[in-house]
Amino acid sequence: MNSIEIRLNRNLTASLLLIFVGFWWVSVMTIHQITEDYLLTRLAHDSVSIEKHLRTHTHEHSYPQINYRSISPIYDEKYSGHYFVIEYKDKIIESNSLADFSLFLKVSPHLISHYETKGPLDASLFVYRYKTEYRNAPLIIYIAENNNPMKQALIYFDILIGGFAVLALFLIYWQQRFILRKGFKQLEPIHEALEKLHTGEAVQLEVSDYPIEVAELIDNLNQALQSASRQLQRSRQSNANLAHSLKTPLNIIYQLLNDPAFNDYPELRETLQQQAERIYARVESELKRARLAAHAHSVQPFDLKTHLPDLIDTLKQLYPHKHFHVPSFTDKAAPPLAIEKEDGFELLGNLLDNATKFSRDNVYLTIHKQRNPENKDEFITYIDIEDDGKGVPDEQLGSIQDRGHRLDESISGHGIGLSIVKQIAEAYEFEISFEHSEHGGLRVRLKLIQSN
Repeated sequence: MNSIEIRLNRNLTASLLLIFVGFWWVSVMTIHQITEDYLLTRLAHDSVSIEKHLRTHTHEHSYPQINYRSISPIYDEKYSGHYFVIEYKDKIIESNSLADFSLFLKVSPHLISHYETKGPLDASLFVYRYKTEYRNAPLIIYIAENNNPMKQALIYFDILIGGFAVLALFLIYWQQRFILRKGFKQLEPIHEALEKLHTGEAVQLEVSDYPIEVAELIDNLNQALQSASRQLQRSRQSNANLAHSLKTPLNIIYQLLNDPAFNDYPELRETLQQQAERIYARVESELKRARLAAHAHSVQPFDLKTHLPDLIDTLKQLYPHKHFHVPSFTDKAAPPLAIEKEDGFELLGNLLDNATKFSRDNVYLTIHKQRNPENKDEFITYIDIEDDGKGVPDEQLGSIQDRGHRLDESISGHGIGLSIVKQIAEAYEFEISFEHSEHGGLRVRLKLIQSN
């Protein structure tokens, strides 16, 4: 599943990384170029100073001579880091600072050029080459300076600017992530509303409570919920009309089957009786299934504290000699049961009715809730319905959910109760299991996993 937050963070990180790499590269190249220009300017000034000194202090028809006091004493100090070499005709004049070191003199066709070479004490030298004429003869001046300190400073600067860029990148990333999460947090009421909708509560989202970017989505969701609710009501009304319309023809068929005229046709009567019962069972099954079509959009959920006592009271009237053992929620809150009211009556009613029919005297219903050990944000609700009857043989436990399966032919019914239970359980993602009860009969367990 794609995450908008992850995609936005990924795209933002890529964009910021590209920007900051470009910024770092431009900054580094700029400061390096400025440093190099500054160094070239300084060496150019020294070369001009040396050239003027030669023109001023050298006698006519003699080779150039250097007076270090008039230039700079630093060229007279051994390995001072500042050096020069003068080429004039067949003579080479080296600064005293070079001592016995021979500076590499690079030939170039240009009047002004520069290059780097190795100097005394393994130092890196930046050399400025300047070519001119002196007394109608070529004069080349090489001015060199140890640029190791400058390189070291540039390395520190590169690391510093890179560190600041990375820090700024992380700060902007986390700030953007915080802003995104704060923005998405405004959508949490939608999640809460959908959770309520899942439990069957009526939901209407207020557009003004959400960011304007999702206002159209909220409006469309409200319209969809209203449409689903209307469709549910129309579906249930149509089902009710269908049930009432079929009731009369079936009653007529049953009356005709009791007519004495059929006494001479026992096989025909039995055939019609079976077909009528099949029609009745089929219609009842389809009507119950149709109500599941839009169960999550119902306006009223099944409330254990309110609706369960009503269901038990109805069963007590039908089975006055049976005893029902159910939990009381007067002193504690009932665990939430995410199922629509009518489907809850259908689900628990079928299970309790079957348990009552097959019990001797007692029917037990227990409900307990616990945190899901596999996910701390979820709870598991268990509903157990048991009886003290003779139970179900092992070979029949796996088939009692099949449509039409009858455990006891002497007990009235069409054998579709547990099939309907299975359909409802699947619709609401309940897990249903059948086991032997410690009370002697059958235990039906419903398991529902819900978010906190």
